Amino acid sequence: MTSTPPESQTIAYEVVHHLPGRLRLRIPRLRYDERYLRQLQHLLVQQEVVQQIRVNIAAACVVVEYNHHGENHLALFRTLIHRAADPDLPSPTILSIDKQVYSPWNTTYFLQKMALPVTALAIVALLPVQTPFYPVIVATVITVIALPTFQEALESLAHRHLNVTQLESLWTILHTLQGEYMAPVLAVFMSQVGGSLRDMTAQVGETQVFDPLDQQRTYWIERDGTRRNVSIRELQVGDHVIVAAGSAVPVDGEVLWGAAVIQRQFLTGESDLLPCEPEQMVLASSLVVRGQLCVNAKAVGSETQVGKTLQLAKQAPQLDTRIENYAEEISNQAILPAMGVSALVYGLTLDAHRAIAPLQLDFGAGIGITIPTAILAALTHAPQVGVYVRNGRALELLSRVNVIVFDKTGTLTEVKGTIVGVEILKKDLSEDALLYWLSTIEQHINHPFALAIMDYAQERGILPGDYSDWSYEPGRGAMGVVEGHKILVGTHQFMSDNDIAADLDELRTHEGVLWNRSLACVACDGELVAVLFYSNPVRPETASVIADLQQRGIECYMVTGDHHEVANAVGYAAGFRLGQIYTNTLPEDKVEILKKFKNNGEKVVAYVGEGFNDTAAMAYADISISLPEGSDAARQTADILLMNNNLEGIIQAIALSKEVMDIINQNIALVVIPNVSVVLAGVFLSLHPVVAVLISNGATLLAELNSLRILTDYRPVKIQRSVSSGRSQTGMLDIPWKKRPRRSFVRLGNDVPNPA
Repeated sequence: MTSTPPESQTIAYEVVHHLPGRLRLRIPRLRYDERYLRQLQHLLVQQEVVQQIRVNIAAACVVVEYNHHGENHLALFRTLIHRAADPDLPSPTILSIDKQVYSPWNTTYFLQKMALPVTALAIVALLPVQTPFYPVIVATVITVIALPTFQEALESLAHRHLNVTQLESLWTILHTLQGEYMAPVLAVFMSQVGGSLRDMTAQVGETQVFDPLDQQRTYWIERDGTRRNVSIRELQVGDHVIVAAGSAVPVDGEVLWGAAVIQRQFLTGESDLLPCEPEQMVLASSLVVRGQLCVNAKAVGSETQVGKTLQLAKQAPQLDTRIENYAEEISNQAILPAMGVSALVYGLTLDAHRAIAPLQLDFGAGIGITIPTAILAALTHAPQVGVYVRNGRALELLSRVNVIVFDKTGTLTEVKGTIVGVEILKKDLSEDALLYWLSTIEQHINHPFALAIMDYAQERGILPGDYSDWSYEPGRGAMGVVEGHKILVGTHQFMSDNDIAADLDELRTHEGVLWNRSLACVACDGELVAVLFYSNPVRPETASVIADLQQRGIECYMVTGDHHEVANAVGYAAGFRLGQIYTNTLPEDKVEILKKFKNNGEKVVAYVGEGFNDTAAMAYADISISLPEGSDAARQTADILLMNNNLEGIIQAIALSKEVMDIINQNIALVVIPNVSVVLAGVFLSLHPVVAVLISNGATLLAELNSLRILTDYRPVKIQRSVSSGRSQTGMLDIPWKKRPRRSFVRLGNDVPNPA
């Protein structure tokens, strides 16, 4: 066994074999510490020399293949082994699993996992008692199969932490010393069956990988002296890829021009903001938070760092839930009382058999198996109903959600908008010149309005040009210099912030506003020169989803940076009531709205959005929901992705979350009641330990099978089409809006917007 002074703490490990370019390590901690496993793989993936990683949890081994270049790199791997145990490292989200060992419902894996427990059970059951050294042989067998439990118990004690492994270890040792061999072996056997079911359930959904780069996304590039828009799959080494705020860098490469602030949370687990300037290297999946970059592609697709990561690893669901942690805490708190009761029973009865019974109070172990199995089954089944859920915590919170806040543009409405009107306010300005300016400024922005501008210009044969001094403020607008003219396009507030006079009351008199048309202002050299009207049709399923949520007792609200009339038009078609619509909101205002809903801590608040300007609100909400066609920032922030780009996925996710929580509560009853009953029966009725094991562990297996019902019996819920989906814009125009008090967005003393 090898040990090295650690950077943080010493981890026991063994070099099984070491060849040039290939290293096999045995690390006992891999068997029971999932966080350590994720940390170790996360650190290994970051090393340029590492080519492939395979982990065999059952054998507690990790195989690393690397480019040796004449060096063995053993010192590097030793450092990483110890560093992975550092509790201050940010929790990673990636777990490597050896596909050859953990294939979905792999019979070979199950047999390998069960080989040792079955052998031990056969030895204890079939070996004649008259066999020489029978007690020694059987005790050795029990020690071997219970060794992982003993190791975990000792390590926990070394860290002054009590858990059920200490009770299990003490119970096993005392029964073995008493000559009661069958009960400990049977307990390990049934526990392994439960663990194997959980592991194989996890692997059913192993191929469902979250890719931080949307493979359908398009980017503007410069190739062979021409500028073109291509999908991420068409990118080539040598392309000059232009990436604006709100988008993820799709390649590994060197920055040619531009300046930006980026975030590398997907690769590093850290949310620090970093400046990025020319001649600096940038990795794929880095999110451009502010500014713009042109990157010379050095690696694309699977050859990028993130591409290699996704080849090496699968997304590891974070299974912990509050209910699981609470049950584990209760179980751990019962350890010392159980030991005390055991000592008291022995003192009163002098019956060792009765005294050992309280040590079997380990319902936390049963819950620790059955709850993850239920969560894994639900996460695995979620794509079948059109949603991708990142972790068990999101499922638990979603089952208790009572407020959902929706962004309007691109969420309640279609992502792709349409320009429906252009009004030029400057007499000598042609529409073609205006569209040239707009397409040039908006060409690298993935926002519905920008996409609508590009389509509108392309239909008229107008191609974008070059610009300088470009900047983009999500949710407000963009500006840049085009052929010597300073062009601004954005909201009325954006114009006001840049000292450009725009009479909002006058703009609101335009007929286009009343017909559910959003309004954008265009300024040239400090003068308002045009107004554009664009429309995002309301999604056909929006009204049905809002009606269904309200019938479930969930409060629904809409927030938008748009003005009062457009918001009410969409709200009317979607089925929102007065007081549920917030207008003229900036990204920071959306956060304030969420704070308002969460201020008493009694409500679980979800936020549904798809734009870069929604990410702050999504990060602040208890649960964040987005669509795959949304911005890269929103997709990386979201806890839940609606895979079919359909809001009905929200209903399916809520129904699934409630189903899995019902199953979890059933499982807790199935585990706790028999476990407590056998302890009481052991103390008062001297219940045989084998019978006690069959009852308590059998109940755990029954609970696991109950968890698997989701994979076989659960079906998507039916959503009834709401009559409000027939609301039209014409009906909206019949409403006397001007007779109602206008309570559109105004800034109060606490900066909380009022609902419309």
